[in-house]
Amino acid sequence: MFIILVFQRLPLDAFTMELTFLLCILVIVQAGVIKEKESCEGVIINEIYHDVEVLKSELDRPYLLAIDRSTNTLYFSFSESKEDDVFKSARLDLNTKQYSTIDDVSNGFAQTVDEKTHEVYIGGNDGLYKYDPASNKAEFIGERGTDIWTIFYKDVLYYSVFPSQFLYTFSNGESSRFPDLQDTKVDHFIIDNENIMFFTNATGLYSQEKGTNTATLYQDLPENGARGMTLDVNGNVHVCYQDGIFRVDKEESKLDKLVELDDAFGVAFDKDNNIIYADATSVVRLKPNKNKTC
Repeated sequence: MFIILVFQRLPLDAFTMELTFLLCILVIVQAGVIKEKESCEGVIINEIYHDVEVLKSELDRPYLLAIDRSTNTLYFSFSESKEDDVFKSARLDLNTKQYSTIDDVSNGFAQTVDEKTHEVYIGGNDGLYKYDPASNKAEFIGERGTDIWTIFYKDVLYYSVFPSQFLYTFSNGESSRFPDLQDTKVDHFIIDNENIMFFTNATGLYSQEKGTNTATLYQDLPENGARGMTLDVNGNVHVCYQDGIFRVDKEESKLDKLVELDDAFGVAFDKDNNIIYADATSVVRLKPNKNKTC
């Protein structure tokens, strides 16, 4: 863009003053342009700006996130070795960011919390454990020698095993095959507040009313499949894929994308209903900031 300046013939001092004034105006305009080009470092969700808060970094594939909202403590697993996929469970205080590993579980992989009693359960490659946060100790409770794949608690403990990926329940020290999904492989599994089960496997994301045998396909899974499922504080189902976090719309039987992410590994919601997610190396919280816009 070219700017043509036309000046009247003025005495030298008057001409100098006018030129200085015009140059000042140009500097102010340019400063305004620079300000408008500032990048937005946060995330927009439902037209609200969210600050990005890194809670824990320098992790390798943090996975299978679960939260005890009574203490605002996050439980997750991460890879200790890229060569042979050795995992370890860990906990992170979302208020203080205090972090510690849970060493009593062999190859700790899957975590869940009973929302009523706030008891924590962990599945490893040698069975099921109950974890005591006060002592940072885990007690073996059953299924010795079983490699636990996923785990979820609601009324009883649900878990699937590797490599079959069949779903079981564990109650009063006894394990049994879950009849509603008798011949169905299960990768991720949750039950919402309306007693609707949601699960994924190699073929897709499904919902199914508990006590029935009829499943509804929500979406064929992309190449890398689902990497996590969770409920927010209101009982809404959310699914994590590699490219982001999606909310399940049960009325339309579809997924609505909330957050665009790169290489996401898991999702959960803290006690204030803030999104917690994991990428390949970090655990991150998205906190709404209504005083800031992009």
